[in-house]
Amino acid sequence: MLARALVRRCPRCGAGRLFTRWFRMVERCPRCRFRFERRAEEGAFLGAYVLNLALTETALAAVLFGFILVRANNDSGGPLWPVFALGGLVAIVLPLAFYPFSRTLWAAMDLAARPPRRDEV
Repeated sequence: MLARALVRRCPRCGAGRLFTRWFRMVERCPRCRFRFERRAEEGAFLGAYVLNLALTETALAAVLFGFILVRANNDSGGPLWPVFALGGLVAIVLPLAFYPFSRTLWAAMDLAARPPRRDEV
């Protein structure tokens, strides 16, 4: 299920075309009719946002760690603008690029944790 979700496919059947736009996911799978927003309450996809945030924070920590390694091995110091530019790029572009993948990954994790009921398929 996770492998299917990593390529933006339905975690249940593997069908594609789950997004009408980059940020808009369909309500049900076009093939198996699995309902992606399984819970009626708000915040059903909060986990997808947490996945996206965790990836972004990890990437920013890697940029910072790389800066620390370069600064520790280079006595001249050097300018800080490349670090700020790379950090800003990571903080803006990565969450936007990873958004649909986080939605399908969260759907796969939710499906693995809770098998679907009859009304969800």
